[in-house]
Amino acid sequence: INSVEEINDFYLNILGMKLIRQFDLNKNLAFNIFGLHSDIPVYLLTRGNLTLEIFITKRDNREKINHICFSVQDREVLYKKAQEKTYECIRIKRDINDLIFIKDKTGNIFEIKNS
Repeated sequence: INSVEEINDFYLNILGMKLIRQFDLNKNLAFNIFGLHSDIPVYLLTRGNLTLEIFITKRDNREKINHICFSVQDREVLYKKAQEKTYECIRIKRDINDLIFIKDKTGNIFEIKNS
């Protein structure tokens, strides 16, 4: 989204979500994942079984950073299967839990976490 005010106005007050935490996605990760060259504020929100990471960016609507994140029992199996089928896979090494993203052939980005 383009405005932090939208967190309160829409996500908290309209959708009834709760803020879990706020953090910044550093520019190195932002570039490796989305091809963007700046730190990006992120708000982690929840309601029931739904958790959203909302990115605040002043970017043009054509430069979207949307992605879907979901949990699986063994993400390595999914990662290897996607690689075998020639889907673009992004693994970002970190001290704690590597980040794994897979793109479909249309460019939609899926973050994969272990449940």
